[in-house]
Amino acid sequence: MSDEFVVVERDAAVATVRINRPQVHNALNLAVLRRLGEEIEALGRSVRAIVVTGTGEKAFSAGADLDELQDLDAEQAHPLMRQGQQVLRGIEQSPVPVIAAVNGLALGGGFELVLACSFAVVTRSAAFGLPESGLGLIPGYGGTQRLARAAGPAVARHVMLTGSRIDAERAYQLGLAAVPPVAQADLLTTARQLADTIAKRGPRASRAILEAVDRGRDMPLDAGLSLETGFAAIALGGRESTEGIAAFKGKRAPEFEDQP
Repeated sequence: MSDEFVVVERDAAVATVRINRPQVHNALNLAVLRRLGEEIEALGRSVRAIVVTGTGEKAFSAGADLDELQDLDAEQAHPLMRQGQQVLRGIEQSPVPVIAAVNGLALGGGFELVLACSFAVVTRSAAFGLPESGLGLIPGYGGTQRLARAAGPAVARHVMLTGSRIDAERAYQLGLAAVPPVAQADLLTTARQLADTIAKRGPRASRAILEAVDRGRDMPLDAGLSLETGFAAIALGGRESTEGIAAFKGKRAPEFEDQP
């Protein structure tokens, strides 16, 4: 357990981290965002997969807490934005997969958090948006960069310039959700089943996949392939693959050690 605004539940090799501010639609002030990052960083050393969600059925997170932002000048806002970006970058670089279980609205900073996760599972009532331009603002926690990379620059421009929302089905079509939208009652079950599946696979292999995708996505293809070759060779020569191949040949479940 952590503080009242960020609640952690652990079940064997999988942890669930819940943003718990339903009275403000799980808005992210900097203290909550930092705590979220700290919990995920700590869990990354002891579990094999993490699920992030919000309390209630209305919102995953409706975005940054405007009460914290409204009186800032540019000089004050700059370090706050950088801190928020650093927290989300840390989540994006987690050594274990972080699955966003999107239980409702994911707007502004909430959508930026989803984009920083390894992948998302969403309810049929989920919706995504970056509405900041309607307030004379722009996304400040990585939205301008990650949405363009995830869904293409035209979609990113349209969403940010018009304030349009992306519904759950469209999010799945765009690749922002990894599996088809599910009923609200099935959301956490689906996300945890995926987390359990990952937790049974090679933890070093999972870590290498996450790092290869993160580091390689903006490289030229040949550089990315070279990066992949290095990771693949290390995996093939490691004890984790020795156990995995032996288990496959012996028609048994592998018994992978936790990563160091």
